[in-house]
Amino acid sequence: MKKHKEKIGFGIVISVFSVIIIACLISIFSQFYTENKEKEEFRQLAEIVAEDTTDEDTRTVRKPNILQINSADNETQSEPPMYYATDYEPHSMSELISMNPDCFGWISIAGTNINYPVMHTPSNPQKYLNKNFYGKYSFSGVPFLDSRCTADSTNLIVYGHHMNNGSMFADLCNYTDYSYFAEHPTVVLETKDGAFSYSIFSVMKVKSNDDWYRFTTAGTEKSYEKKISYAKEKSIYDTGNTPVYGQQILTLSTCYGYNQDDRILVLAVRN
Repeated sequence: MKKHKEKIGFGIVISVFSVIIIACLISIFSQFYTENKEKEEFRQLAEIVAEDTTDEDTRTVRKPNILQINSADNETQSEPPMYYATDYEPHSMSELISMNPDCFGWISIAGTNINYPVMHTPSNPQKYLNKNFYGKYSFSGVPFLDSRCTADSTNLIVYGHHMNNGSMFADLCNYTDYSYFAEHPTVVLETKDGAFSYSIFSVMKVKSNDDWYRFTTAGTEKSYEKKISYAKEKSIYDTGNTPVYGQQILTLSTCYGYNQDDRILVLAVRN
């Protein structure tokens, strides 16, 4: 009788563990399916608003676009500026904004998975934390600009999720490796005012309450230089780039590691 009860008890334990394991597997596969479905939705959106550029003289289509980047500071250069080029896929901002007025721009880094619209809702700061471009619930959300920022802010702070399937801003974590930075040194931000290139100058591991998140505007040159000095000192390696007063900063932020308060910041300066 005792052995019979022990067998029943053992069977119940096995059944409970089996149910838990099955439930966990269902949850994992469900999340995997959802993330990849949302990744595909962004790919389709990128195709919808893709904008070919045509050379009117030869009638040939050039895609991706070549964005010229001035490597010299216009105010201090004494020699003709040197240029290098970065590829990016141009998108129709007018079409994006007509589809959703909350759209601020489109951000991309060639050779990475980062290729997404950027939303901006000052009256509802985290609206797109768990909504897709069309305003429906989304596990991945959409990258969004800090509500305190405007197009003219000294520091544009853009937040994005770190998804397990490598989508959204997950690739930012690869910037802990200097060689990855060397291969992907430029961020392109398209807005209604045009396409702008930003050169990465610092990669920082910080907490979610780091002082950098409070920096959106620098009223004086001294204040600006103090912030840049802070970013350079905290950078996990020397990029060789140092912004000068007057240049706009672009900050990309995402979660890093297993602690919910850990963040990685990739900072770039407008060329």
